[in-house]
Amino acid sequence: MNQIKKWFDPIYLQYHGEIVKYSFRHLNDAELAQDIAHNVFLTLLTKYDQLREHPNIHAWLLKTTHYQILNELQKSCYSLEVPLVLEDELAAGDAPPDFLSALPHGLSEGERQILYLFFEVGLTHEEIAAGLGCTPEACRMRLHRAKKRCRDLLGKN
Repeated sequence: MNQIKKWFDPIYLQYHGEIVKYSFRHLNDAELAQDIAHNVFLTLLTKYDQLREHPNIHAWLLKTTHYQILNELQKSCYSLEVPLVLEDELAAGDAPPDFLSALPHGLSEGERQILYLFFEVGLTHEEIAAGLGCTPEACRMRLHRAKKRCRDLLGKN
């Protein structure tokens, strides 16, 4: 472990700030930039055996950061929110409807469930995925499809 620490610590100290700045420039989110930097260095640490003799660790860090940023941007495309209640109905002064009753007819039970868990309960993709027994990526895709179907049923293409 001491050998790994001697290898890892100088790399971390030298490049951590650069990786955070690079991530922030592309995402404009300080917390997300920190998360990406931590993921990159965690990956570096877990691949110690493969990377300890790497000829250009700086380039490897930048390339890995680049892929992490692309993955994060792709995830954000799948988690766009769709308004489920028409603003006109709320402006009329009526009490806001129950979430499930505000969903359009024609959604499957699974679609209703995932929309409810995400929007009303406020669970993350990871929490929903654990409950449904699927991967977070599959959960994102199911949620994306449910939101698209909801939009289609509401006539808001």
